Amino acid sequence: MTTIVVAEDDKLISGSLCDALKAAGYNPVPAYDGEEAVAKCKEAAPNLLLLDIMMPKLDGISVLWELKANPATANVPVVVLTNIGDVETISKIVEAGAVDYLLKSDQSVDDIIQKVKDVLARSVKLA
Repeated sequence: MTTIVVAEDDKLISGSLCDALKAAGYNPVPAYDGEEAVAKCKEAAPNLLLLDIMMPKLDGISVLWELKANPATANVPVVVLTNIGDVETISKIVEAGAVDYLLKSDQSVDDIIQKVKDVLARSVKLA
């Protein structure tokens, strides 16, 4: 089963995403702070990480850098979900190695699920 780590500190958003991912046939693994996200990625070897930027303990960009520096997690595709849309933050997200980013305020849960499907389809073609 395709495993997706959902790194989101807002439990309502995390729950909605996990429910939708489960309904779409995925195995969601929630993480509620940046340190937990890194640990879950090392443990679960996910097919994809949905990553919030503003999180406790370790922000999303730091999570990205840490995962990309570790050979065991370097190839996990990361889609950043954020409400921060300024050019500087988006540049940092791309530079750190995210495959895509979505502004949470502009997306429905269905849009996010479609993005997950698209990114997973691309990563399978590249493998």
